[in-house]
Amino acid sequence: MPDDRIGALYVAERTLARARSRGAGEVVRLAGARLKEAAGSGDTLVVCSLAAEIEPSAGESFLFRSATSNDGDLYARDVGTDSRRSFRARLSPTTSCFVVESKGRLLHATWVTTSGAWTRELQSYIRPPHGDAYVFESFTRPDARGKGVYPFALRKIASHAAGRGLGNLWVAVEAGNPSSLRAVSKAGFRPVFRLEYRRRWGRLTVQIPAPGEPGRDGLRIERT
Repeated sequence: MPDDRIGALYVAERTLARARSRGAGEVVRLAGARLKEAAGSGDTLVVCSLAAEIEPSAGESFLFRSATSNDGDLYARDVGTDSRRSFRARLSPTTSCFVVESKGRLLHATWVTTSGAWTRELQSYIRPPHGDAYVFESFTRPDARGKGVYPFALRKIASHAAGRGLGNLWVAVEAGNPSSLRAVSKAGFRPVFRLEYRRRWGRLTVQIPAPGEPGRDGLRIERT
């Protein structure tokens, strides 16, 4: 099943988990940003892809692994975007979470799906082509940034995907987020196309590639 749009109960649980992990100040700032966003906002998502290839392990200082349902408390504590229950509910045969761990603490988490993920900015599901996977919702703890953790995780995810027989990985990064763009580039991702979206008083407009344009046969943007 895809990483679905969450209901009101899970929204409340996730908000509480975020406050506990990152502080009430971030929740307040996030709420303010959401209000401004609804009134008028816009950005461009740079969609990138990478051919999945198996990468040999060599001298790694971090532990990379696939998260399990038993990691709910750890995820809530160190990442903070899900409660234990909402974290467990998101895991499925087609949607996984991968983490980078050091000394019993999660430094990074990234979600991967082969079916689709609800994307708040687009109010739609982003779905990868059959046989590919979509990478989304990546987070690196502030004290672990600048150490190559995110590119390391992406390369490991690509290797894991290749081992499962998947062809390509896809990721969408906001054009206004240069650090994330650099990270995906270091991992080997290359830009394919751009998605522009604008929101004005609740009205959302999304520009997707027209038939024949690069990327048209890539990710699908679907409301349901």
